[in-house]
Amino acid sequence: MTGRGLYLTPRQAFAAIAVSLGVVLVALVVYLLFFANAGAGLITRGGAAKAKIQPLFVIDGPGTGTYPRFDRPMGAAFGLDGRIYVTDTGHNRVCVFSSTGAFLFEFGTFGVAKPLPGAKNTWSPGKLNYPVGIDVDESDNVYVASFRNDQIQVFTADGKPLRAFPDARKPTGKGSSGQDGQGIAVTDVAVRSGKVYATDTYQVFVFDTAGKLLQQFGKPGLGKSDLDHPNGIAVDESGNIYVSDSNHARVTAFAKDLSYRWGLGSPPAASAPATTAAGSAVFSLPRGIVTLDGGDVLVVDTFNFDLVRLTKDGKLVGRYGERGVEPGQFNFPNDVDASGNRLVVADKENNRVQVVEIVTD
Repeated sequence: MTGRGLYLTPRQAFAAIAVSLGVVLVALVVYLLFFANAGAGLITRGGAAKAKIQPLFVIDGPGTGTYPRFDRPMGAAFGLDGRIYVTDTGHNRVCVFSSTGAFLFEFGTFGVAKPLPGAKNTWSPGKLNYPVGIDVDESDNVYVASFRNDQIQVFTADGKPLRAFPDARKPTGKGSSGQDGQGIAVTDVAVRSGKVYATDTYQVFVFDTAGKLLQQFGKPGLGKSDLDHPNGIAVDESGNIYVSDSNHARVTAFAKDLSYRWGLGSPPAASAPATTAAGSAVFSLPRGIVTLDGGDVLVVDTFNFDLVRLTKDGKLVGRYGERGVEPGQFNFPNDVDASGNRLVVADKENNRVQVVEIVTD
């Protein structure tokens, strides 16, 4: 340095430029992480395959609004355009994401249709009370099992309420398990070919999409077609019905005419788990269930922390997944849906949903 002012050697100038570029790069990264993705959801992408599950991305919540994270989501479904619909059960809402996981919007707020004596009825169309199962029909309408309101709520693809059924203030069909024997304490819902299938405490109800009751079947007991707190239902293109008979630790299949087809698993004895002929449990707690392209059936086994693949004839052909908190691992998963090779899993106790693929080689 000579005279007045600051003079830099070429090496010092280069270092100053490098520091400046570093600051700009850090600022750009911060922008991309915290601003450019605003409203895109809390997403973790990729990860190593674990127990034959390849994680594509994980969503922890919308990342914005009053509740930026999920609270024990129990249901997940793909829309016709690849959208992902999630029942954020603890927050009494449905959150909607793009096919790549970007948060789009949410709908549904808390409302009680059947309050306790002296309490106020706060329900109006679009309000939910402990939403669990969810499915999307061929017209892209969304059906939500509102468990504590004893009804199914139907919305457009963009979250506009359309209708609710059955009447939560009237008995349904030959009898139902809703509060005071009115409505149905619906645990899951599936829509196929203009019919809506719903499970409650011990039976299956079949409605048309307008809410008219068409059929019902099932009863408590230990018979091969009896049900005990089923929590999953799926229907294939031939009209066969697959039920996760949760407390019986089995999956039961019924034909289109509602006749019994087969069952896999068996009710647990008082002091021993359900066993196969080989002596090992098939299911611990089957819940969410979906039919796959080609006819196979995929079941969430919540207490085994995995997905179980069956043929349409009830043969077990694969198990995938393990317990954990990393992408591709599960912690008491509750539901699954499929779109081609992609699966969306409601990973309940990890407070997230995961989009994954099964590794077959």
